[in-house]
Amino acid sequence: MSVVSEMVDAVGTASAATTGLTMVGIPTRNEAATVSTVARTADAGLALAGSDRPGVIVLADNGSTDGTVERFLETEVRARKVVVRSGGEGTGKGTNVFALMEKAMDLGASRLVLIDGDIRSAEPEWVGRLARAVEGAAPTMAAPIYRRNRYEANSTNHLVCPLLGALFGSTLQQPIAGDFAFNRAFMQRVTAWPRPASASLYGIDVWLTANALREGHRVVEVPLGRKIHNSPFPKILFLPQQVLDALLHIAAATDRPRPASASLFAAEPRDAVDAAAKRQDPEVVAWVTRSVGAYLTTYGSDIVSLFPAAAGLGPAPWGLRVRLEDWPLLLADCLEGVAAGEFERSRDHLIALYVNRVMTFWDEIDGLGPQEIDAVLDRQTSETARAVRERSILFDRPRVPSGFDPGRWAEFQSGA
Repeated sequence: MSVVSEMVDAVGTASAATTGLTMVGIPTRNEAATVSTVARTADAGLALAGSDRPGVIVLADNGSTDGTVERFLETEVRARKVVVRSGGEGTGKGTNVFALMEKAMDLGASRLVLIDGDIRSAEPEWVGRLARAVEGAAPTMAAPIYRRNRYEANSTNHLVCPLLGALFGSTLQQPIAGDFAFNRAFMQRVTAWPRPASASLYGIDVWLTANALREGHRVVEVPLGRKIHNSPFPKILFLPQQVLDALLHIAAATDRPRPASASLFAAEPRDAVDAAAKRQDPEVVAWVTRSVGAYLTTYGSDIVSLFPAAAGLGPAPWGLRVRLEDWPLLLADCLEGVAAGEFERSRDHLIALYVNRVMTFWDEIDGLGPQEIDAVLDRQTSETARAVRERSILFDRPRVPSGFDPGRWAEFQSGA
């Protein structure tokens, strides 16, 4: 496997027109407050990109009840507008992304640019930068680089980046950010990949990125500035579980991890933490802490039996103190559990440990500046790759679930 990744210059990508049809896709569910702004930004971006064919904006919605679709349709734009809908039951973000890819293929689009429906900081230039990054005949995906609130991007920072670095040698900064682009060859390749149920939910972004890395396709990172959107923290008891489920399915389908070297992380330091910082709602944090505490009370001994590194974790006001030096070992324990056929136990128990890692991380970075926090996250990813490298983990087609359900977390997600 050869992972091909590169970074484009933020200025240089805005200089040349694209050829063929560019489609901008907006996946939504109950985003009436922001969808008009996103649609107008996409429209301005298509005009600015200067394609030789008029662009099209497609909204994919799964069960909105707040007038999102109607708000989109009444928004005045120059580009053609199309809506594709699915019901709300049993669907998710991935349902919308797959619908957008299918529509892009039906329309003969040369490329698809995705802009999340809740984004508040998108600029018209994003469309052209992402679109131009996937030019060419080879299957290509573009992923963004943005600066984000230090109290957000928790699944990215503590689950996806470390595990992708350990599994596929990746140094991507924002592998599940949502604002992506794909060329037609990449979308054709997507149809051949096994699709776990979690890929139709919030697991879609990591499913796309991890499969691209697994097959060695070209992945281009595009600097986009700041990202401001609706905080995903209230979803921390179910969104990361869906993300982790999709990623572990792909891990289980490989033969073994291929961790990146420490020198690679040192050569490509991240620049992902914004100077502006906003803490999460204390009431939501308190509810999450209580729910995770109840999970630990119920499954604490089973967690230690599957995660040997958890035996040494000390107490903290939020539950367990999961330090920087602990977390890579716990992630490696998780991969060993999956390899041993304990997929659901590994997935569900890691989520409880992950929430405690997030709370500990917030405590660790108190008083640190953006570059210092980036360095902590780089070290975390590098140490995870090292921890996995030191173990002989082999994925000999271990048992994986055919569907997705919250499993052990079902009784603790009430109110999520």
